[in-house]
Amino acid sequence: MQAVKGVRFTYRPSSEILWLFKTFTQMCNDAIRIAIAQNASSRFDLISESYHHLKRYGLHTHYILNACEVAYAVYQRWRKDAPEKVRQILTLPHFRKRGILEELVKRRISLPFVRRPFLKLDNQAYRLDYLLLQIPVQPRKFIFITLNGSLYHRSFLADKSLKRGSITLTDSIITIAFRRNVEAIESLGQVGIDVNERNVTWSDTQGKTEQLNISEVAEIRERYKAIRAEIAQRTQKDRRVQQRLLSKYGKREKERTAQRIHQVTKKVVEHARKNKLGIVMEKLKGIRKLYRKGNFQGRSFRGRLNSWSFREIQRQVEYKASWEGIPVRYVNARGTSRNCLCGSRMEELEGRRMRCPSCGREWDGDVIASKNIMAAPLVRAARPSACSDEGGTRR
Repeated sequence: MQAVKGVRFTYRPSSEILWLFKTFTQMCNDAIRIAIAQNASSRFDLISESYHHLKRYGLHTHYILNACEVAYAVYQRWRKDAPEKVRQILTLPHFRKRGILEELVKRRISLPFVRRPFLKLDNQAYRLDYLLLQIPVQPRKFIFITLNGSLYHRSFLADKSLKRGSITLTDSIITIAFRRNVEAIESLGQVGIDVNERNVTWSDTQGKTEQLNISEVAEIRERYKAIRAEIAQRTQKDRRVQQRLLSKYGKREKERTAQRIHQVTKKVVEHARKNKLGIVMEKLKGIRKLYRKGNFQGRSFRGRLNSWSFREIQRQVEYKASWEGIPVRYVNARGTSRNCLCGSRMEELEGRRMRCPSCGREWDGDVIASKNIMAAPLVRAARPSACSDEGGTRR
């Protein structure tokens, strides 16, 4: 079993790095247009079709291969989500003769493109000597970048058993993928995790239950929502200042919420590792559909629940468990907080309490949900797509 973890290093970009970002983004967008025009069926077809065009940028060959990889991923996603009229243009023969790209432009159909400047390189394109990163620009011409690393970052660099994967560079962060082979643990039981807006509740087969408070995450989101509204009001006459400030505070909000969630998910995975327990979570695909406009819900209520970070919690649990060899599985969320362990439908009481009319037992709604998740039959063993639309009915 191979586990992958992305470790983020900070650095200070030079003018040459910023120029490289801009050039690589242009290469990606050119490759996307070529993929649409040629109706590329694979990444290798796109490389062969766009190689000579991208070679004109004068960068190292690795940039061409990685730009085509990024472009084909964007192109595939766009084709999958494209409406029916776009699919006809892409597939019908007479549209191919007239020119697919010209036809899409003529019909004023928006085309996909890479907006944010970044850079991606495979593990053969760079060299890392502790905290000194060397990346090529042209043959026999390199850029050297000094990374900022704490003891946590240096532990990955000093571990010889880890293999280094691709790197992704943005204007302030370099993410390096580390891989290692881990043996999947033989589970002695399961721990069911119920993710809610203000708490994460888990129960295991050993009879232990714990409720971890994450109400601070919701409070941070509410606070930054008010800050963004004030920024939008005060900077409505200057869009550039507005965009810069919204980006600044949006990044700050994301980092603070991720850190709070990290503290909670670390405790859950550590408990599973020590007791050799598999992790079970509910499959929440489709839950956003419950909070759409027109569902007779208030605007504030919809906004609050649509900003609920359930997928970030599950994502952090997944990669941390994978790094430790802990299996992660998903179950159907329907009925987990409505049914008693005896199988009867429960009645709602005050304060999120539930009562079973058959056996007479009273439960906290989150606790009974975690116990049902732990005992429910599995619906899939593979992890859900990170870019899914999160759609289905919760409980």
